[in-house]
Amino acid sequence: MTKYLAPTNLVVYADDDPDDIELVEDAFRQFANNVDVATFADGSTALSYLRSLGDTDPLPCLIILDINMPVLNGKEVLVRLRQMDKFEGVPVVLFTTSSMPVDQSFAQQHNAGFVTKPLGFEQMEIITRQFIDHCAQEVQRKIRR
Repeated sequence: MTKYLAPTNLVVYADDDPDDIELVEDAFRQFANNVDVATFADGSTALSYLRSLGDTDPLPCLIILDINMPVLNGKEVLVRLRQMDKFEGVPVVLFTTSSMPVDQSFAQQHNAGFVTKPLGFEQMEIITRQFIDHCAQEVQRKIRR
């Protein structure tokens, strides 16, 4: 007998800080169901991956971008994503240490969420819920714990 596996939802996360990547991966494992996190160390690699998705490949339910990354930063990736019809409906969140109003305004102008990075794991449950809030309602119901 074949066991039915619930479909997973893909979250793409680009950040050059390995500690932040580990923090987000751990948070999704602990506070969400049916989520796979694909991580990338810079915006260019993440964008290449996203561009490589074929028409039959499922799109991510959420893209999380650090603002300050090498090669392509999160703002540059966001602008390029918003120019691609394929990703028009995919929620994007800028995840950063910045609390600058100019960065928050940039996110709003490009139809993206804005979440400030926590100081430690104890805040990650709240932040994971904020990430999930950006997903489609159907996805939210499937992945909330």
